[in-house]
Amino acid sequence: MKYLIKHWATVDIIAEELVDEKDINIVNNNLGKYEEPSDQAIIKVLNIKVDRRTYENDKKSNNNIKERTSNKWY
Repeated sequence: MKYLIKHWATVDIIAEELVDEKDINIVNNNLGKYEEPSDQAIIKVLNIKVDRRTYENDKKSNNNIKERTSNKWY
């Protein structure tokens, strides 16, 4: 029998990227399109804290017979 284990976790990360000064306005603290990390940002995981765990039977691995419905009422 196989089990599916799920971990609910809180993760602290840092996203770093190098941008050109013409793309942001440091006087007004406006990062423009860099308010959120872009696809080019380097993500570093600082800490992982597992809040809870669950496990359940993996029903797909044991159930080779599927119910078939041939009589459909419209």
